[in-house]
This record gives sequence, C-alpha cells and structure tokens, in this order.
Amino acid sequence: MGRIIAITCHELRQFYLEEGHSIAAIARRAGCSAPTIASRLRRCGIPTRSGRFQAREIARDTLEALYYDERLTLAEIARRLGVSVGTVNNRRRAYGLPARRRARPVPSDGWQ
Repeated sequence: MGRIIAITCHELRQFYLEEGHSIAAIARRAGCSAPTIASRLRRCGIPTRSGRFQAREIARDTLEALYYDERLTLAEIARRLGVSVGTVNNRRRAYGLPARRRARPVPSDGWQ
C-alpha cells in the first residue's frame, strides 16, 4: 500500500489556484510525484491548467514592431504575447525577417 499524502483539497486549491504553484512544485513540497498531485486535483474537482502555451498567431507588423522598432529580445516578445520563444522565432523565420546582429560592446576606454 502506498504512503498517505497529507495534503487537503483546501491546501491544493490554495497552492494551485490562489498562489499559482505548478503541479511539480506542489509534488516536491508534498514529497510525492506530480501524477499523484494531478490525480488529487481531479478528485478535489480542481481544474488543471494546460502546460502548453496557447496557439496564437503573431501578425507580421506586430512582430516587426516589437523586434526591430522596440528592439525587444525574442524572450521579451514571447512573454508579452504569451507564447513560447520558439513560436516567436518560428514566425520570424516564416516571415523571412532576418535576425538582428548582436551589437559589439563598446570598450570602456572609448578605443575601438
């Protein structure tokens, strides 16, 4: 017989829904596996979040403005749009937008 995991539905609701912890983080805290916590969430009637980013189209003009005009990194664009960095980079390539060159650091003494 398995070990009893002492975590209540109330605690799960607080950790997962109110505090936004992941299933894996709650499992580490409770000393059990993530599938055990996922199962307990279902038994408690707590809806689980999808671990995937929502499929979302990125308009070319939006991507160009964020990447070239605002000079945001791919990670910053991904966070702003709620998608993965891979999605942003895949859209950049699909639109044929060249990657920005990395700026060379300017020497602190002013010499080139």
